[in-house]
Amino acid sequence: MGDSNHGTPWVPILLRSVTAAAFGILTVFWQSPGVNVLSIAGGLYLLLTAVTVWRVSSLAGGQGLAQVRSLQLLEAAVYAVAGLAVLALRSVEAFCAAAGAALLIGGAVELYLWAKARGAFLPARDWLITGVVSLGTAAILVAVLAMGLGAHAMLGVSGGSAIILAVVLAISGLGARWDARSQGRSHPAAAGRETP
Repeated sequence: MGDSNHGTPWVPILLRSVTAAAFGILTVFWQSPGVNVLSIAGGLYLLLTAVTVWRVSSLAGGQGLAQVRSLQLLEAAVYAVAGLAVLALRSVEAFCAAAGAALLIGGAVELYLWAKARGAFLPARDWLITGVVSLGTAAILVAVLAMGLGAHAMLGVSGGSAIILAVVLAISGLGARWDARSQGRSHPAAAGRETP
């Protein structure tokens, strides 16, 4: 794995994990959330996810992976638009439509990139799981809306999927960080040459 870990974007991976964990924990511990909590927490979660996906796209571009960069930029834009829509419209239906569309498109992008780029870009190896979780969440959100279960159920579903994503991405990000640190320690001669 050594060379393939070089330049791994572990910071954005961990940031996405922390974002998902914070949202997931909020949904677990908030006793009776209403539409305002759903809209504000959900909108901010989608916006912060957009930022972390954008950061990964920048690093993919730096590694010369143009297709990964382009599709990750598309995914980031979709999450950002969805987040703004959820914050502005403030309804269960708006959350279901916007978050569901973002999760659907984001999940499809991540599954496609997992199939195409997992050998060239280490974070793509996790996108099978994140893609499937995102697609499944989008489908469940539609079912929750159809059953008329409201804001609490929407938060429960989206928060549950966020916790799954947080765990997967935390393992991936910490593993990538460990590999990067191990690589740095394996080249002490190069580090010695850099000191005057």
